[in-house]
Amino acid sequence: AGVQQNNTESFAVALCHLAELHAEQGCFAAASEVLKHLKERFPPNSQHAQLWMLCDQKIQFDRAMNDGKYHLADSLVTGITALNSIEGVYRKAVVLQAQNQMSEAHQLLQKLLIHCQKIRNTEMVISVLLSVAELYWRSSSPTIALPVLLQALALSKEYRLQYLASETVLNLAFAQLILGIPEQALSLLHMAIEPILADGAVLDKGRAMFLVAKCQVASAASYDPLKKAEALEAAIENLNEAKNYFAKVDCKEQIRDVVYFQARLYHTLGRTQERNRCAMLFRQLHQELPSHGVPLINHL
Repeated sequence: AGVQQNNTESFAVALCHLAELHAEQGCFAAASEVLKHLKERFPPNSQHAQLWMLCDQKIQFDRAMNDGKYHLADSLVTGITALNSIEGVYRKAVVLQAQNQMSEAHQLLQKLLIHCQKIRNTEMVISVLLSVAELYWRSSSPTIALPVLLQALALSKEYRLQYLASETVLNLAFAQLILGIPEQALSLLHMAIEPILADGAVLDKGRAMFLVAKCQVASAASYDPLKKAEALEAAIENLNEAKNYFAKVDCKEQIRDVVYFQARLYHTLGRTQERNRCAMLFRQLHQELPSHGVPLINHL
């Protein structure tokens, strides 16, 4: 109240960023309020309206992907592309990847990577590299993913893009887990997890805690029975934390994977009641969500 009216582009950018930050933390009602204010201040036919339009579409896209509604996310790609062609192509590749259409996603990402390197769009280059790495390990080629991830890490550190550096470290740890070196993955995670839990998006916090649990379980394979049981109990606690984070952003697909993993751990520990509860929740979510032949627990 009483603040001078500010209709500049920088003000619109700041408000869009605020909306995205709220959405990343699962505060969707607050993000909607910010967008509502943007719509009033910058009507659809005004000079900077496309900034909030793109922001709105991106938030809707992320929510649809989190909810496993890939057909809805795909329908939003056209609108995103009209507002920002680079962002649109990237989001199309993300949908194709989620639908297990790997060769189509790879072709799009390679073209986008060449284009973004030419125009020096470093943030998008790193995002594309992370998506390409995920394609490799989901195609059972984690060793090919490592140099791609190291390139992404070097770029994110050179340009001081902390959030992308943290995301890259998560991906590197996951690649190490797949390669059968969970102890190294766990030590890498312990070095990188603090900034993620302090400042990261809720989805990244959940992914980090889920990955810690996976590494704990994989590392416990060679432990004696008592120490192994303790490690599995600790993993279950971390899975509960991950599940709480995923619930904040309505990420049903990740919740499904967490309860599947928990059910297996409870079964190993002989805790039948908890196992059955997780199994029932898994079955419910698995029936709700689309299945595209992607092995469970085989993505970050």
